Amino acid sequence: MIAMNDDLVGFVRSKLEADEHDVVRITSLAPPGTDVILDSTIPMIDMVNAVIDLYAQVAHLDTPVREAGRDFEAGRAAGLGAAVRLLAQTYHDSPEYREGWRPQA
Repeated sequence: MIAMNDDLVGFVRSKLEADEHDVVRITSLAPPGTDVILDSTIPMIDMVNAVIDLYAQVAHLDTPVREAGRDFEAGRAAGLGAAVRLLAQTYHDSPEYREGWRPQA
């Protein structure tokens, strides 16, 4: 499970990096004097990266088996893991996306 979580983190990070490069490329292709309004795109990518960074710190605690009395960090890992899986769904059409990453209902 830990390797799967690490793969998920790597997958989303690589997609966000590609998105950021796309934003920069689109901006650079605009004719001089053209307003390219992407005000929310880079901050959104930064915020998603912040969630990924938080999850990466505790991803090893995110397991499908929940034990009674687990500590706060395990709960934090499960919550952040759910958020990262939802964010990863943005890229579900990618050949690298794994069905096992879909959030559990």
